[in-house]
This record gives sequence, C-alpha cells and structure tokens, in this order.
Amino acid sequence: MELGYVLRRAWRITWEHRRLWAFGFLVSLGMVGTRLGLGGGQWESAVQELPPDLQQPIVDFLNGPHVATAAAILALVGFVVGVGLSVLGALGRVGLVHQTRAAEDYGIVVLKGGWLAGKRHLWQVFFIRLLLGLPAGLVLLAGMLPTILARPLIAGQGQSEIVAVLAALGFGFTCLVPAVCASFLLSIPTVVLQRLAVRACVLQRLGVRASIARAWETLREYLGWVALVWLILSAIGAGVVIVVGLPLVVVWWLLFSATWLTALFSPLLSAALMLLLGLATWLAASAIGGVVETFSSATWTLAYRELTGMGRTGEETALSL
Repeated sequence: MELGYVLRRAWRITWEHRRLWAFGFLVSLGMVGTRLGLGGGQWESAVQELPPDLQQPIVDFLNGPHVATAAAILALVGFVVGVGLSVLGALGRVGLVHQTRAAEDYGIVVLKGGWLAGKRHLWQVFFIRLLLGLPAGLVLLAGMLPTILARPLIAGQGQSEIVAVLAALGFGFTCLVPAVCASFLLSIPTVVLQRLAVRACVLQRLGVRASIARAWETLREYLGWVALVWLILSAIGAGVVIVVGLPLVVVWWLLFSATWLTALFSPLLSAALMLLLGLATWLAASAIGGVVETFSSATWTLAYRELTGMGRTGEETALSL
C-alpha cells in the first residue's frame, strides 16, 4: 500500500469536497455526546458550590419520592437519544465511505447519493457497530455495576454514609478501574474491525456476518499496515485535540464560569444559559470532529481499497498532484 498517496488523497478529498463534512458531522454528534456525558460527574461538585438557599431545593428533590421516577425517565430519554444518534452515525459513516469512493473514482460528491446509500446500508452498519462494540461495553458494565450498587445497598442495611461511600470507592478501585482499562484495550481492535467491516459492507455489499468476517481476514492478512494507519490517525487526532481542543476548553471554562455566576442572581437564567452553553459546546465540538472524522474515514476507505485490490486504476495519481 502506498500510504503517502492514501494520506495525501484523503486530505484532498476532505478539503475539496466539503459536502462530506455533513456526513462527518452526523458521525461526530454521537461520539462527542458520549464524551461530554462521561463528564457528568462534574455537575455534582458544581451543585455543592451553590449558595445554601439554592442547594436546598435540589437536595429536597433528590431526597424526595419522585427522584426514582425522574431518574427512570431520564434514563429512557438518554437511551432513545443514544439510539437515535447511533442511527444518524451509521447513516453518516455509510455516506462518507460511499462518497469517498465516488470522489476517488469520478471526482465528484453527490449528497443525495450518500443519503441513498445510507438508507440502503443503514441497519447493516448499525448492527456491525453494535455487535463489535458489545465486548468492550459488557466489560465496562461489569465493572460499573458493583460500584454503582455498593453505596445504596450498604446504606440500606443501616450502615453509615461514610461506610457506604468508602465501600463504593473500594469497589471503584477494585472493579471499575480494571474494567475501564480492559475495556479500553479491547476497544482498540474492535474499533479497527468496525472500520474495516463498514467498508466491506458498503464497498463490497456484504451482509453483517460476512462484513465482520471479511474485516477479520483483512486485519489478519495486513496487520502491519492496518496498525500503522491506526497509529497515524490516532496521532493526528491527538494533535488536533492539543492544537484546537485545548484553546476551546479554555474559552468554554471562561464562559462556564461567567454563566455559573448568574446563579447568584437568577437560578432559572443560569440553568437556561447552562443548557445553551452545553448545546453550543456539543455542536461546535461535533463540527470540528466532523472534519477530523471525514479525513479519518477517507483514509480508512482508501487504505481498504488498496489492501483489498479495489483501489487505484491509474487515473488517481493525476488527481493527487
């Protein structure tokens, strides 16, 4: 595989065919939303910083009879939103792969063609990602459950709050931390398999099982090349986070601090501004991530085409100059 050509061509496609960013944005919506959701624990500490008269209504609600119903509703809403974002992400992934091939072979990108391809392969790609994501998810869930259930179970047995918190921390160190590490390590090969299987599905029109099998064959046969592509794209992603992400985090923190101060004067206004800031953060991060995802997807698509003999016809070299 001519890796230099693949990277140069992927960048040309990403920059010259900006319509692809729409599909990248759809993919990035769910990815960014998941990362922001993992930081939800910051809200508990933020509530503790409120003045006592503003903390009391929140504490009363959390200790009231309706908190379980509210938590169940929020969990259901979160599940529905998560599934919806996953479906949109699958649509975006198909569109990126399909239209990267169109840009490479014909030099044009047609959004309608990407949407039609997305509708055709939507559920296949959705289930490919679901099946390959299950192992890491189950490992993480196995580590989370003891940590989540330890505090209420021990507190329900009449133990003090300090004992319950210490037990939850103990389970966190013994169960959750190893599970997070194991899940991260397991996610690396499964994410790579997802990338390859999606391309086998879209480019070769294979079913879910056949696409995963084809991805496994490609990974075994070209392990060195696939690992090199993954390492390069991971390094590029880390560079984007450092160069672009850190300044945005500083801006976000300044806006967050200014918004939080409004709680001293109007809690309702503060809550509304918090929601708007969260939505703006999500959309801005998704827009930036969409461009990165477009380049990453184009790189994987071109690499897969070359590794499987579906790639260059001789005309692409002229297009890359």
